Amino acid sequence: MFEQFPPEVLEKRRKLVPKMKDAKKEGKRYWIVYDTIYVDGKPVKQDVAI
Repeated sequence: MFEQFPPEVLEKRRKLVPKMKDAKKEGKRYWIVYDTIYVDGKPVKQDVAI
């Protein structure tokens, strides 16, 4: 199922992909909800390093 988001949210999600890849390399659990990435159960802001 593909969720449709407004363009602003899609742009924010695209910016989160590098953080998602970093979390994956470090073996952490991660997921994206709407425009927020969660790493090990904690929300992470776009401008914060993992």
